Amino acid sequence: MAAETRERILDVAERLFAASGFVSTSLRDITNEAGVNLAAVNYHFGSKEALLVAILERRIRPVNDQRLALLDDLESRTANGGPTLEQIVAAFVCPPFQSAIIAGTHRREILKLVGQLHSQANPEVRRLFIQQFDEVRIRFTASLQRALPDIDPEEVARRVMYVVGSMIYIMSWGEESGHSPSHAPDRLLQSLIDFASAGMAAPETLPAGARVAAHGGHA
Repeated sequence: MAAETRERILDVAERLFAASGFVSTSLRDITNEAGVNLAAVNYHFGSKEALLVAILERRIRPVNDQRLALLDDLESRTANGGPTLEQIVAAFVCPPFQSAIIAGTHRREILKLVGQLHSQANPEVRRLFIQQFDEVRIRFTASLQRALPDIDPEEVARRVMYVVGSMIYIMSWGEESGHSPSHAPDRLLQSLIDFASAGMAAPETLPAGARVAAHGGHA
């Protein structure tokens, strides 16, 4: 019974956080929707922030574990030359969408929640969310830098953020814009891999110090 209550609270909180955002969703909203009292939330989680962490552990950690396992496999099978850029990008891009599709009825909520949290302005919420990706960020950035030896490492790291931005848009607005993983998921993912790989591999057109000056001093 306690386990069922905990799962119900997690399901409801996940859906409400995705729909309205973490900051705008109150514990009262969650308890009313879940049919439990505040004591139940405090018993299982202790705080709203701890509830968010539990959701992230449930949804984000398996995705990141899959990413790292794919990267480990690629690096072990291509020990001499290393994995290709496209292989690294695919290992990074695919798991969030594939895991969400597998989750069935929760797919839309998961994608939208991740998109919401990526763009969250609240510093504590951002910290709780971003720390889930520390190992993934370090491992994949290093692998991409090895695959792109002619591109400045800082530029590679920036381009990773551009790829993440594309993923956030699809997660947050894919359903509304008609570019959702539920619509031809294989085609969408391959298109995203092709786009991201091309962007990552694009030649640097200006020396690092000259870029901002060439655009009138604007970042």
